[in-house]
Amino acid sequence: MDRLPPCRSPWTSANTHLQAIIYPSLLQLQRGVTDTEDKKQKAVYMERYRRRDDEEQRQYTDADIEREEECGICMETNSKIVLPNCNHAMCLKCYREWRIRSQSCPFCRDSLKRVNSGDLWVYMDSRDIIDSATVTRENLRRLFLYIDKLPLIIPDNLFDPYDSHLR
Repeated sequence: MDRLPPCRSPWTSANTHLQAIIYPSLLQLQRGVTDTEDKKQKAVYMERYRRRDDEEQRQYTDADIEREEECGICMETNSKIVLPNCNHAMCLKCYREWRIRSQSCPFCRDSLKRVNSGDLWVYMDSRDIIDSATVTRENLRRLFLYIDKLPLIIPDNLFDPYDSHLR
């Protein structure tokens, strides 16, 4: 007996989209992250870490900050990745070129044999961090955009309702 090909419907992609994006957004909304809670939490963290940040910023000059942001191999200020074993950072282009030639870290020669591309960390700057209230608003906006794009389903009147009392 021949097998029938799997049926692809518009609901398949909608279901995938629901599981990947909409459901996590709904869970986050259900947890009740509100703007006031986020502001309170932010104020606590700002007070706690303000003193440390101020002291650290005074120690660094502009040249030190620029040197920290550039790749240790090509000296360009590209987005950097961090090796998980030794925490050395370099740009992705330099990592790929180095990985083709060698199985060790270019700075400390630590082994990279078991490091996959999914294990790499992306170097984040404080300017890249987004607060949870912004993420929640964005998820809610994305949810409403998704709902607006869903097709309107109108049931067909294939079966007329039969009422025995009406004749």
